[in-house]
Amino acid sequence: MPQGNVSRTPPGRHRSLVCATIAGTVWLFLAIGCPAQDQPQDHSCTVNVAGEFTSPYGKDGSNFARGGGFQAGGGFAVTRPDEPGHVVNLYITASFMYDRLAATAPALAQATSGGATNPLSSATSAHGSFYATTFDPTVRYVINRRTSLYLLGGFGWFRRGVDFNGPKPSTLIQSGGSTLEKLSADSGAFDLGGGVNFGLAHNGGLMVYLEVRVYRGLAVNNATTLLPLSVGLRW
Repeated sequence: MPQGNVSRTPPGRHRSLVCATIAGTVWLFLAIGCPAQDQPQDHSCTVNVAGEFTSPYGKDGSNFARGGGFQAGGGFAVTRPDEPGHVVNLYITASFMYDRLAATAPALAQATSGGATNPLSSATSAHGSFYATTFDPTVRYVINRRTSLYLLGGFGWFRRGVDFNGPKPSTLIQSGGSTLEKLSADSGAFDLGGGVNFGLAHNGGLMVYLEVRVYRGLAVNNATTLLPLSVGLRW
């Protein structure tokens, strides 16, 4: 399950909650500052937030089961989406992604084999945490006043972490598991995807979007490929 050269870092507490709070706050402030244009699917700037259902592929396709997470992002238009008849627009955007995937039983058994000489032998469960921050130029094609299609692609930073959890002795006030060890590796990554936007109002404002994207880790994380399906809101 661990891959490549990894560094051991102390377990973070509530990391995903902190990331979600920061992303949501940035999304809210950007949405307030972005004026809507006549066409709800193409504004002068854009922000988005979504939930994800993610499937792993490559070597990690056997290490982890399907899981979920979230994404958030924003950017601005390079072209003039408010010009009449302008149906193709270029945006410069950036996005953050977090996914959590449970380890499969065979992968956990392999990682914890070896008896007492293996420090992970007492682990009863494990999960992978995947983070990515990418720079994604995006091309949108306007179909009508409510609907547009888009394609994106880019590159950025990627982290793959694995947490091994084991039993924790019960006391009068607490019980459950504790983190035995956390392994992580940082690298570059590239992503490619596309989706559809559908405006919720005829005169501008929020849109619902559906997106499919592929993340591929590089260097030490080159065995990791993630395919998230995202559903969310975009301004």
